Amino acid sequence: MNIKNELERSIPNSVKLSETEKENIRAKIQHSNIPKYHFKPLIVSIVAVILIGISLLPTIQSMEKASSPSDDSSMAITGEVQEQNFESPTQPTEDIPKESPLPLTDEVKKQYYKQYVEIVEKAMQQKPGLSTFVAPIEEFEEEYWVTPEEFEKRIQLGVEQHLATEREKIDNMLTSPEPVITNADGSTTKTTYIYFPDILKTIEVTGHFETKYNEVHERQLFIKADNISTKLAYPSGTWEQTSYKVSLIDGGRTYSIRIEGNFDYNKFHFEKAFTIEFNCDENGKIY
Repeated sequence: MNIKNELERSIPNSVKLSETEKENIRAKIQHSNIPKYHFKPLIVSIVAVILIGISLLPTIQSMEKASSPSDDSSMAITGEVQEQNFESPTQPTEDIPKESPLPLTDEVKKQYYKQYVEIVEKAMQQKPGLSTFVAPIEEFEEEYWVTPEEFEKRIQLGVEQHLATEREKIDNMLTSPEPVITNADGSTTKTTYIYFPDILKTIEVTGHFETKYNEVHERQLFIKADNISTKLAYPSGTWEQTSYKVSLIDGGRTYSIRIEGNFDYNKFHFEKAFTIEFNCDENGKIY
């Protein structure tokens, strides 16, 4: 049995509806097109809220700026704190760039220069065997200018280093000292050394000494020293003795003699002072 054909024969070719039936159908169609939820009013409300929020945004931002500092003001405060730390004396010096010294006026330079000359003259009064002088003020570069206190430290350090080198070189030579000589006229000659920059000179010191037996100490002691003279053992340069001073020490067993003089070598002039000691044993032998 063909179901399709049977269905087709059962459907009438035309359907006639009354006015009442048509009205009912229209009503049902309209009722079916009304949405269950009313979306349009909801969308309108959301859009309205968004617009209100946008309109209020500048006001909210102004209130936030009034209640808290902005990023720019925060950076400015940080910069101020860093600057205070930079100038603070408690900061580590390696973290603080050293400022260049202020330029000195001509009047201050003249005052400094005068003090430089006095400092060098005072150091040379020790007669260490150095040839030190202050260059003309016109030749001073800007980096040469330091405080007189700093200048004095540098000069004194140079003198001390020179004397330390002298002691070292002389001590090395005196490990095997030259013999003390008694001359035919009764004088005694003893050899020592004096030092100039990179020059060690051998110098002979001769003096007339007298000893006498002392009953209290039961030995010979010095009673007199005079006619102290000096000369270079190996003449290379010129040595001129200018003065000497004797001091009896060690209970009369030793004469300490301070000798001063000038040494000229290859157009250099040095003022030198040094000390030498002569001793006598219990029998009066001088060494």
